[in-house]
Amino acid sequence: MHISQIRLLNFRVYQQALVDLQPGVNLILGENGSGKTSLLEAIATVALTRSPRTGSLAECASFASTDMGISITVQEESGSSVLEFRAQRQPLQDRWTRVLREDGSQVPARRLLGRIGVVIFWPEDLALVKGGPEPRRRLLDVAISQLSPEYSEAAVKCRRVLEQRNSVLRRLRDGEADPALLQPWDRALVEHGGVVMRYRRRFLEQAQPVVAEAVASIGEPAEVGLSYRPGAKLLGPESSEEEALVAALRELTVEERVRGQSLVGPHRDDFEVLLGGRPARQFASQGQQRTLVLAIKEAEVRIHGEILGRRPLVMLDDVLSELDSRHRHGLIARLASNMRVEQTLVTATEDHGIGEEVPVAQVLEVRAGTIGRQPTEGRGWRE
Repeated sequence: MHISQIRLLNFRVYQQALVDLQPGVNLILGENGSGKTSLLEAIATVALTRSPRTGSLAECASFASTDMGISITVQEESGSSVLEFRAQRQPLQDRWTRVLREDGSQVPARRLLGRIGVVIFWPEDLALVKGGPEPRRRLLDVAISQLSPEYSEAAVKCRRVLEQRNSVLRRLRDGEADPALLQPWDRALVEHGGVVMRYRRRFLEQAQPVVAEAVASIGEPAEVGLSYRPGAKLLGPESSEEEALVAALRELTVEERVRGQSLVGPHRDDFEVLLGGRPARQFASQGQQRTLVLAIKEAEVRIHGEILGRRPLVMLDDVLSELDSRHRHGLIARLASNMRVEQTLVTATEDHGIGEEVPVAQVLEVRAGTIGRQPTEGRGWRE
């Protein structure tokens, strides 16, 4: 599977754009702020049914526009399909609404999610090991939502439950609600939160040997571990996530009501990367931390292939400039060999000699919201 074409309407810096993509490595060059990242974001927005960079549709739309659209043509062995993401601003409510379509027919988000598998590598992902927990939770959400409709549905419901539960907790703190109002939200948190936590734990268990293998092949001899840190401590090896949530809710009842917020649940989850049995965020060098991040991304790619039977589209956004020569060339070589990815989109301000490592299918050049194609030999601009 690969994307052969993408059309944009009023998305970020793009008023209108039509881009043809090729299987293999598509190198997208341009100055910072020219629209390279927005092109990858548009593809991810269709694949994930929402932008991975913002929760606001208004932020994705071009200035002063009232509608926005992304259309992607996907090539598969069985033929081609057109996937669409459209959004319009509703002036009376001053909000945006979206519509998703496949081959012209409106479809629910769960139908589109996972149709195109994507693994995205943003520059900020290089701080994945040493940074706070939010990027690690986001990585789990993006990866697992594409692999399991059950997880995606439970994650959405869990977020809504937490919003309602926090509202009740604030009212309880202020003496404006009956404690009985919290019971249905507790039950819902246990039900949906248990599903989210179980999938996260299993994903990390599946990813660990892949990460360890990738790290070893790059040349790091230390043992690698991925240790799940759930938002409710498991009671024992045979206990369930639901049982852990029930126990934690009971233990923290008073504190939650005093503070007016949920202290238990998947929103408190995290995982720790270990190198040689020690926390990598504290004891790994910067180079080792980057090696671990690259290995985690490789694990995403390979798990996609194992579960869905096809490799995902890989998008690297201006990551190469942040890597030293060893890690840069190693990443490109592994994409071509070990990961066997059918299509890769790489954005950069310069080519970094990528063509010396792998064949480049085409070079695109972005200038202030316009995209032109260069021949792979030379740098002549043409619309």
